[in-house]
Amino acid sequence: MARIHHIFPKKWCEDRRIKPAVYDSIINKTPLAYRTNRIIGGAAPSLYLAKLERGDNDTPPIPAQNLDGYLHSHLINPALLRADQFDAFMTDRQEHLLTLIEKATGQAALRGATAEEQEDEVETDSEAAEAELTIAAT
Repeated sequence: MARIHHIFPKKWCEDRRIKPAVYDSIINKTPLAYRTNRIIGGAAPSLYLAKLERGDNDTPPIPAQNLDGYLHSHLINPALLRADQFDAFMTDRQEHLLTLIEKATGQAALRGATAEEQEDEVETDSEAAEAELTIAAT
């Protein structure tokens, strides 16, 4: 049974100080089988893709061409994943997902700030509200 899991693993993102509001975005998630998620673990995509291609005693190897096909079917650019290019991956996948939404709805999708920019805006709004309360209290 497939569940929704991170494409760039949580641990990998946290090790690089990527904010949860960014790495927990639906852009960085896809349905994966439990077994595949266990193989991925917290490793960089370049490492877990190589592991999937090699296979092991419990899991047969997956030819790179087949693996790339699976990634494309999830609107994932294999080259960006293999290069561990998180920011470029997020931008690329966001665009692919928005295009899919537009095709499905027949409506233009709003292309606003990236998840990281939105997180910065939330912090700025919180800081401004705190400053206003401080000024009002004095």
